[in-house]
Amino acid sequence: MLVVYDMHCHTHEFSDNELEDILEKLGSARIVSVSEDLESFYRTLELAERFPDSIIPCAGFHPWSIKERSLGEAEELARLAVKYGIPCIGEVGLDKKFLPEWTWDAQVKVFGMFLEAAREIDAYVTVHSPNAWREAVEMLVDAGIERAMLHWYTGPLNLIPEIVGAGYYISINPAIRIQEKHKRVAKASPLDHMVFESDGPYNYRGLRLTPLMIPDAVREVAALKGIDEETVWEWATRNGARLLRA
Repeated sequence: MLVVYDMHCHTHEFSDNELEDILEKLGSARIVSVSEDLESFYRTLELAERFPDSIIPCAGFHPWSIKERSLGEAEELARLAVKYGIPCIGEVGLDKKFLPEWTWDAQVKVFGMFLEAAREIDAYVTVHSPNAWREAVEMLVDAGIERAMLHWYTGPLNLIPEIVGAGYYISINPAIRIQEKHKRVAKASPLDHMVFESDGPYNYRGLRLTPLMIPDAVREVAALKGIDEETVWEWATRNGARLLRA
């Protein structure tokens, strides 16, 4: 049976009815469910308890939360991740594109805090890093993180070999249908270090992203690379399972 791996999704933002509908339509799915703060973390834990075969909970403090919430909340989240042995850390990272420069020191501190937690509990890390891709990769390597994914990668193509060389993965989003840079990333990324994500329910240029769009992204990658969809699915399944140790 085909298992759909969505390696980065904000399930806490879906209504119960929509999430149930998504899981029913997918049939068999493993959805990595990121959180952004304490409130979304507790909602994510609740969903993981309700759908233990489908929802993988993550503990994370989104860089954007730094402008609105205290660093004490981030510290509490990192502590809870270790206490509960959460299998995934995210959404965490660095952001030079959407955040003001004055937040940078706090971003580095929070990201480092969660990388330390991830190393302690050997968790998989899903990383947000617009315009800070290289800095994020350097921090992952320096922290000794073994399993990580660069979420919705649109960074430099010449950084991809370094990402792969470190053992990390590139995630492809359904936005590949309309985002030219993401198409170039998909063409340049090797299948043995590629996974897929929805980042749902994010709205991107008229697309409301959900896990149901993962098959669309797989078709796009197959077409771009000139290979059959089955091969892409096989690698996506293998890589998702490897990252999650499923």
